[in-house]
Amino acid sequence: MYTWKLALQNKNFIQKMILSFIFLGVIMYFFAWFLNYIETRQGHVFYDPILNFLRPRDISDFIFFTTYGAGLLGLCYGFANPYRTIHLCQMYTLLTIFRIITLFIFPLDPPTTIIPLKDSILENTFYNEGGNVKDLFFSGHTATLFLFFFFTKHRTLKWIFFACAISVAIAVVIQHVHYSYDVIVARFLLIFHIS
Repeated sequence: MYTWKLALQNKNFIQKMILSFIFLGVIMYFFAWFLNYIETRQGHVFYDPILNFLRPRDISDFIFFTTYGAGLLGLCYGFANPYRTIHLCQMYTLLTIFRIITLFIFPLDPPTTIIPLKDSILENTFYNEGGNVKDLFFSGHTATLFLFFFFTKHRTLKWIFFACAISVAIAVVIQHVHYSYDVIVARFLLIFHIS
């Protein structure tokens, strides 16, 4: 709390924080609209040998609790330090912009064997009433968890985020919510984005 107290006495920090949160809010508002827009587009269906090998299973609960549990842990880690807070906010904003670009460039239809993901948070915020299934390339769940992995400096937390990211990546493929390409590319695009 002392670090926050010092930071909040710095006008430059306050300006950066306010601008970062405003920009994130604007991007997230646009992203909610954009997700509904891409549901209306005709997309391509990929042949995915990994999905053909795996029988789909509904593991929405595992995906939900792993993603949001790790996300909450990441937010607590980030918000413990004012400068990490701004950095995390800016990184997530850039990640979302990058997702908007790739989703726009690569219109995809979901795998024909998809079991739609049950996610009460997304359903009540970003998704439309019928649910969204075309926010595919690249996987937001996987990318967000890898973002926390790259963001944290704490060794134990780093491995927790890594394990969660790999688990969720495998889980969304098992449920056929994403093509295997979506989760593989998410990691490599994020490395490019961070570096």
